[in-house]
Amino acid sequence: MKNLNISTVYLLSVLLLSAQVVLAQKKTTLIDQYFTKAMKDGFAGVALVAQKGQIIFAKGYGLANREKNIVHDQNSVFDIGSITKQFTGAAILKLEMEGKLKTSDLMSKYLPNVPAEMQKITLHHLLTHSAGLPGGIGQDEELISAQAYLKRLYSERLRESFGSFAYSNAGYSLLAMVVEKVSGMSYEKYLQQKLFKPAGMTQTGYVLPKWKNENIVIGYRGKTRWGATHRKSQYHKGVTYHLRGNGGIMSTVLDMHKWYKAIKNNTVLSKTATKKYLAKHMLIREGSHYDYGWITEQKEGREITWHTGGNNYFMNYMGFYPDKDLMFFVGCNTGKNPTPYAQKIDEIMHGEFKAMDASLAKQYTGTYQLPSGQKFQVRFNANNQLVIRTNRSELYMAFLGTGKEDKKKAQIYDNKTREMITPLLKQDYAAYAKIESQYVTNSSAAEIEQGVKEDFGRMIQMLGKPQSIKVLGSVARQGGKYYLTASRITFAKAGTQTNMYFFHYWNGKRLMDIDSRSEEDMIKRFDQQEGKKFFAKSNQLAIELVTKDKVPAMKVGDQLILKKIAASK
Repeated sequence: MKNLNISTVYLLSVLLLSAQVVLAQKKTTLIDQYFTKAMKDGFAGVALVAQKGQIIFAKGYGLANREKNIVHDQNSVFDIGSITKQFTGAAILKLEMEGKLKTSDLMSKYLPNVPAEMQKITLHHLLTHSAGLPGGIGQDEELISAQAYLKRLYSERLRESFGSFAYSNAGYSLLAMVVEKVSGMSYEKYLQQKLFKPAGMTQTGYVLPKWKNENIVIGYRGKTRWGATHRKSQYHKGVTYHLRGNGGIMSTVLDMHKWYKAIKNNTVLSKTATKKYLAKHMLIREGSHYDYGWITEQKEGREITWHTGGNNYFMNYMGFYPDKDLMFFVGCNTGKNPTPYAQKIDEIMHGEFKAMDASLAKQYTGTYQLPSGQKFQVRFNANNQLVIRTNRSELYMAFLGTGKEDKKKAQIYDNKTREMITPLLKQDYAAYAKIESQYVTNSSAAEIEQGVKEDFGRMIQMLGKPQSIKVLGSVARQGGKYYLTASRITFAKAGTQTNMYFFHYWNGKRLMDIDSRSEEDMIKRFDQQEGKKFFAKSNQLAIELVTKDKVPAMKVGDQLILKKIAASK
């Protein structure tokens, strides 16, 4: 073989580099097209992608401030939520580097009056959500001192989850107190001096950065304006310990990229500390581990480190592949789950992304009708999902059911739920608590009454007085082991009616959990498997797009045919 001369080698290098540039441009074009389409589904926010030390994509979509018509851009400042935890984890390891503590230390070494049953908790337990502490002990907006926070937390019992993973914001609030105790600085001041300044981050913090007002992002959910986090949570009065250390820090995508580079280049932590920082400390589930403020997850053929964060208005995802030097961040201010958007970036960057056939979506988008006569809309979003709103009884049962429901059991759960929530119409919290306390084991009627009085009272203050209730139905989960009951409460204020939906999770005679959702959240999404087949993992329901008598239709499971009766306008 003849030796290649210098000019030939140079030419090959130029061609290779040119091909890489073209490929990168093609990927960023796909990302831009994807988010442009996602805007039509309600996405508004910022996306950033960096590869091999360089930002290859950073762009904003939609409005950061609707009232002032300010659009998102790479300088937009928004709440990053629980992504804050990675700063707390790094701060603890920085203090360990400085010889001021050890992650194996008991938290009682740094915090006062720790009750006997909590004496066994170490900093490592707090860092890995394995301390057996509750998820939280109050609302983000409640101003509370360290002393008052500890008093309230210490009144809680230690959970059976001690030693295993159970996500806890409270644990990271305690870590913020440890940072302050050991460093002699406020939590934010320590982050600024020891983490942010070395990383070159000037736009990250609670109150210390000098942000421009026009860069501050406002959070929304549907048509509801929530506001800017630092104003809403009254940071000027002192950052509450409901957020300090576990959430609520504000930043930009450019600063978060600087943070990623600081991790990668060991700018803040030593190589040894960084290795410990990103180690797989605590099993979450098969293939997924919690580090110190991060999650490391095994995907098919690759392993990603990531974390999400949000407050139902601001929602964020940050992830990176250490071995590929690939990092991406998605921030949203309209309450949208950021994970599907981030996953699409991941797919595009790995050459796996496939857009849905536009003609298929056009053909099957429109108005359908159940056998009962109930009409509803079907559409398809940027994530190749078939989307149906399930805010009515027939739709809830048709698309959230499994087909394995025991009608008698379902009726029992319907009746229990109706009996429980009916007193809320008259704001009779004592009556409500008396009923709920029959089905739970970890709270007294007095504790339940106090909690629902605060939460439901806040809802009334925002939405108006409750007017009516309706139980939508109960559907089976895990073959009937659990049942999920949905109900709707309608509120009225100043002539405007608003619906809120409540979900009760039942296991036999026990009530496992309750959560609430807005009208905007009453949407079921079916993932495209291939071609005309769609599937929902949560209830194992399959939908196939078919035609009947030359009319587009949907085959739901093996039993139901839904005919398209009109095209969407």
